Amino acid sequence: MRFLVTRPQPDCKRTADKLRAAGHVADEAPLLDFQVSPPAPLDLSGVCAVAFSSRRAVSVLAGHPQLAELLDLPVFTVGAATAEACRRAGFADVRSAGGDFAALGRLILRERAGLGPGAVFYPAAQDRSGDLERVLKTGALACRTRVVYRMDPMEKLPSEVVRALSLAAYDGVLVYSRRTAETLVAALHSAGLGAKIPGLKVYAISSHAAAPMREAAQVRVAQAPCETALLDLVLAEC
Repeated sequence: MRFLVTRPQPDCKRTADKLRAAGHVADEAPLLDFQVSPPAPLDLSGVCAVAFSSRRAVSVLAGHPQLAELLDLPVFTVGAATAEACRRAGFADVRSAGGDFAALGRLILRERAGLGPGAVFYPAAQDRSGDLERVLKTGALACRTRVVYRMDPMEKLPSEVVRALSLAAYDGVLVYSRRTAETLVAALHSAGLGAKIPGLKVYAISSHAAAPMREAAQVRVAQAPCETALLDLVLAEC
């Protein structure tokens, strides 16, 4: 079977390689490009905890000269992969929500009483799927958001991918974020392939990621918002 993987690099290649190892053909079309927004210096005064909603934010902070000021603080992450990235970066007290953005907010609020006075430091993307400041405000907890990276959308699909899509050659398209799905829809229309969208079989990591592709005839959503669950879904239907 032939699949199209749309997540940013280097994750795109890693996912494609897993599909290839399972005996399938996997084309790579990373639709978002990771760009660091240099975050120095950081205002870390009065910070009581750190929140990460992506591994990419961890990678930016891992090389920051002020990292040592954060390592002893409790860290809250959206899921297991981000938690593991934090541990590799040197954080000791790492707590994973094991879910999505909403789960991250709930976890922090549940453990609010165990945190010291101050604000949660949230290094984040320029475009975010949720408002952590608003969520934490409901628990009277301040959140200090700092943009440390952005994901720039790719305007065009690779020519070989356009050709394959025009021939309905893909057995499935893997989508890992709402922003990627939005970029995919725009790129398909730009390539004159908007009429092909209803015939696509889309595998989405979450309902949130799937939303822009709801006009597709066949949208499948993973049981949990993680790559393992998404690949289990894809491979179960092969």
